[in-house]
Amino acid sequence: MRIIPLEREKYDYYELHYSYDTDYRYTVGVKSTAAEMGMILKREKYAETRHVENTDTLYQDYWTGARAFAVCPDGSDEHIGYVEIATEEWNNRLRMTQLLVKPEYRGKGAGKFLMNFVKELAAEEDYRVIVLETQNCNVPAIDFYLSQGFVFCGGNVYFYSNDDIDDDEVMLEMAYLL
Repeated sequence: MRIIPLEREKYDYYELHYSYDTDYRYTVGVKSTAAEMGMILKREKYAETRHVENTDTLYQDYWTGARAFAVCPDGSDEHIGYVEIATEEWNNRLRMTQLLVKPEYRGKGAGKFLMNFVKELAAEEDYRVIVLETQNCNVPAIDFYLSQGFVFCGGNVYFYSNDDIDDDEVMLEMAYLL
């Protein structure tokens, strides 16, 4: 496999189509009292497999210093996965804003290849941590990130709407310390 850069001029707002199936989610509980505050995540099985589809884009204007890359099989120019990173200079973090491997290539090393590329780049550029956002219902992604050394570092129960817990779409942030 090889990594190729995706120039902003050509891939500005390039659509990425995400889909996954999951049998699990992390239920989210929040405690806010004068004595204790915290977020409780508990892995639970859905009654039925949940199928999720979403569309996002590369190079959105609000990411500072965004850079995007594709992974291709050796001897091919086919993009089988994508990663986008952005700089958070004020706190020396590298944010992974997009990570996608096409469904037919999942479990074949492309995601790990992309992740290792980002880890090496972050270390070379002397960042202190890589951070990313996922959702409580995207357990396949959470399991992958955990397997790659990421840890849960926070969340926001009002990130997407005022009903994120009820909508079962709570933002979780994960980090990889360098």
